[in-house]
Amino acid sequence: MARYAEKSLGRQLAFQFLFSLEFMDTPWEHALPEFWRMQPVSLTNDGCDDDEMPVAERAFLEKASPAKAEEYANELIQGVCESRQELDNRITTLLDNYKPERVGRIEWVITRLALYELLNCDRTPDTVVIAEAVQLANCFGDPDSPRFVNGLLNQLASADVTTPDEEET
Repeated sequence: MARYAEKSLGRQLAFQFLFSLEFMDTPWEHALPEFWRMQPVSLTNDGCDDDEMPVAERAFLEKASPAKAEEYANELIQGVCESRQELDNRITTLLDNYKPERVGRIEWVITRLALYELLNCDRTPDTVVIAEAVQLANCFGDPDSPRFVNGLLNQLASADVTTPDEEET
């Protein structure tokens, strides 16, 4: 259970950091140490009222090793940041009747994060990655976010998506 809790918390922390990057011009490598100085695990735990449920439930926070969650978050953050253009291209190829600008930032960042994990983290089953992304969308997005994220990620997981750069002419 602790391993699951650490990954779940790591995903939430990675999402929070990656989402914050959408609003700043600072390179991710410079922003990341400041993010960790803010002690986001404590903020997640202390920032919720008793009737609110963060993605990483309080029971998970008690079982998860914050250091291991941070390690997993760092792995996800680095991977997403280094392959951001490729991930965005893959997402864009499946946006039927949508321009990328129409997709909300929360949904885009969650989808980008989950797609990175689907493509690069073979240890985690696709269904778990998608369920965790839907949970993030449920917690941080609007009421339609979970359905949108779930639909898009199911397409990405089941399709052999190539980016325009990878297509053969």
